[in-house]
Amino acid sequence: MSACPTSYSGGEPKDSLCRDNGLALYFNFPFCQFTSYDLGYIDINNKIMNQNHRITLFIIFWIILTVCSQHSQAEPVNFGKTKTFIDDTYFSLHFDNPPKQIISVSPSATEILGVIGADSMLVGVSLYSYYPLSIKDLPKVGSYVKPNIEQIISLNPDLVVMSFEGAPRSDVNKLRRLNLNVAVLRSEKFSDIIKNINWLGEVLEHQKEAKEAAENLENRYKQIRSLVQGMPKPRAFYSIALNPITSVGAKSFINSLIHDAGGINISGDIDQAYPRLTIESVIAMSPDVMIFSSGMGNALDMENQLPFWKRWKNIPAVRDQRFVEVDHDIINRSGPRVVQALASIAQQLHPEKAEEIQRIMKNEKP
Repeated sequence: MSACPTSYSGGEPKDSLCRDNGLALYFNFPFCQFTSYDLGYIDINNKIMNQNHRITLFIIFWIILTVCSQHSQAEPVNFGKTKTFIDDTYFSLHFDNPPKQIISVSPSATEILGVIGADSMLVGVSLYSYYPLSIKDLPKVGSYVKPNIEQIISLNPDLVVMSFEGAPRSDVNKLRRLNLNVAVLRSEKFSDIIKNINWLGEVLEHQKEAKEAAENLENRYKQIRSLVQGMPKPRAFYSIALNPITSVGAKSFINSLIHDAGGINISGDIDQAYPRLTIESVIAMSPDVMIFSSGMGNALDMENQLPFWKRWKNIPAVRDQRFVEVDHDIINRSGPRVVQALASIAQQLHPEKAEEIQRIMKNEKP
């Protein structure tokens, strides 16, 4: 169980970004079906079970899952012509043929579909999905934390891709009860991005494109991470908002990004995604560098936050004017362009490595 964020760090509301603090179980076998993606109930053949039954069923079906579900998520299970895939909620999706009409209710998944050459299959996307450019005129189906269920149904998709971190469980359940194939994918760390690329490549039979995209992304990411490994680690503070002061904690993807870029997130030991801090605590933690996102055109942009922070010259980052600005569209999306955010942060934390990082990004040799 985990605390949910109380603020947000991007172009869309994240008041329900953290959705993993309940019992999320999906067990589908030829002889039984056990599904739950909701905190308040477990639904077996539409019967509501009490708390004691839920605990008992959890134990029973977890044993069943362990024994009967040994295949990895990225590997299809064949029952004759039908292929079965398991998503990050352990839900089984069944396809006689690869999906042709896809709705992405996650900007990260939209970007992945672009890099594996499957964006032409999209018939609808979430708000704040901007990349690739081919999707700009597609119908919008609500945000990834507040999807438009009626519009999703009306577009008759073969596959709906939703975010584990944001998708409301009640909406996921509603769509699944209508027999829609809804894949819920986790994107909490870099390895999740690689996994999602390969998973969607398998489902859509774009394995070659997915393999190439994943290898290219992983190679560049690992090269940058290795380049700054072992170097002195500046203490970094990522400023999301001022009222209240909000940063990123252990459960945020950006926390791992700062770590992999060769820094120490000063709030990285807080077991939340988006912890609230006081000015006194920020001063006490003495960040060497302050990181901001840009391009949102609102109070969260760096230029609008700096007048406040420049008042506190006893903060090393303010005293030394070490302010890092990263495009919000790449740092707030745990998708394939995240390596650009990693490179941007790493170059600012370790300017002596900037030239080598630029070569890595261009796939050039020294």
